[in-house]
Amino acid sequence: MKKQIATMTCALLAAVVLAGCGGSSSSSTASSKVDSASSSTAASVGSTSTASSAAASADGYNLDDIVSAIEAADPISNPLEIDETALQYDMMLTLENVESFAGVRSNDQGNSGTILVVKAVAGKAGDVAAELETYKQNQVAYYGNYAEFADGQAQIEDGRVVTSGDYVVLVFANTEGADYGEIDKAIDSALN
Repeated sequence: MKKQIATMTCALLAAVVLAGCGGSSSSSTASSKVDSASSSTAASVGSTSTASSAAASADGYNLDDIVSAIEAADPISNPLEIDETALQYDMMLTLENVESFAGVRSNDQGNSGTILVVKAVAGKAGDVAAELETYKQNQVAYYGNYAEFADGQAQIEDGRVVTSGDYVVLVFANTEGADYGEIDKAIDSALN
């Protein structure tokens, strides 16, 4: 009798383990909703993903090109692509206000280097800019907790949140003493 109970218990545990392993779902975090047609299609199939942006938007801007132009003025060391999870949970952006985005940030500890370009939903650029200003202030406070990150804190304090129409750009320079004048020129050039 004890042997049967032990065998049944083992079988039950094996079934539970196998059931837990099956049926995984996709974890793609940077799918695209670049134009209104794809947004409508995504909404009709129940997708809530926001976007990365390899394609040009309706007004001709390619967000990846904007990121590259800004990065040419101040390259990001050990770049890590900013994904939807970082946008929502780290930067605390309201995803419903974001039509598409592209960006990179440094994956080096203590390095503040960040470039993010957001194409906001029409009329929501001000909301996105306000949330990015809050993120900037939170990063200043965070870096202020660590004496060894003082250079990063200074770069963030001098960081930029620039709005142009429906586009919002966030830049924290990568290097100590970076020339924000050159970064400003790159932002202006990329958005004009």
